[in-house]
Amino acid sequence: MEENQTEHPAERIIDTLTGPWEKKVLRKLALALPPKVVPDHLTILGLFSTLVIATGYCLTWYSPYWLFLASFGFILNWYADSLDGTLARVRKIERERYGYFVDHICDAWSTVIMCLALGISPLMQMELGMLLAIGYLLLNIYAHIGAYTKAEFRISFLKFGPTEIRLVIIIFNTVICFWNPKIWLSGQNYLTFYDLGAIFFSVVFFIIFMWNSVKTAIVLDKLDRAQKREGQ
Repeated sequence: MEENQTEHPAERIIDTLTGPWEKKVLRKLALALPPKVVPDHLTILGLFSTLVIATGYCLTWYSPYWLFLASFGFILNWYADSLDGTLARVRKIERERYGYFVDHICDAWSTVIMCLALGISPLMQMELGMLLAIGYLLLNIYAHIGAYTKAEFRISFLKFGPTEIRLVIIIFNTVICFWNPKIWLSGQNYLTFYDLGAIFFSVVFFIIFMWNSVKTAIVLDKLDRAQKREGQ
């Protein structure tokens, strides 16, 4: 890693609907944790919560009420994923490079596992589950490249971040427990409520990715050209 990145880590940009509330709550939760609990423990809990979510979705073959287990997994995932970095900052034990690497590698794995589980379940077609994963991971790639090129690590888009996405999914899970409509296309082909959600969010993710990629490329081009002129 280059020297300037090590000494000057990228600025975290979080502008979400739940952001102000989270800042207060997460700090209190971090201060309440016993000294023996360290950020790595929360990272492991986050990975475990992903397995809880995946198990809940796969078990919906037997009953839609297993979606409550998946929703519990998302709450557990929010707790672990949001709190590990906060705990490190509160205790002043940050490990910038290690924490950044491990946290986002785990996020990538979690995204793939959750979308695979949705594809395996009767809730969503596998193709749409993979499309959803690709859209979400593209936004992650954009955020990481932005951290390198602009020293800005953007975690939210259009006031939506990981917490808002989890809330939307929990609402989806709750609705589908009691009402799971199917839209018939032709013959035996149909789309579920979750299929429609996957299509909608995939399209939104792709549009945000393309729009921000082009906009950022234009900005960086202007900055590089200006810097080159100043150096001449």
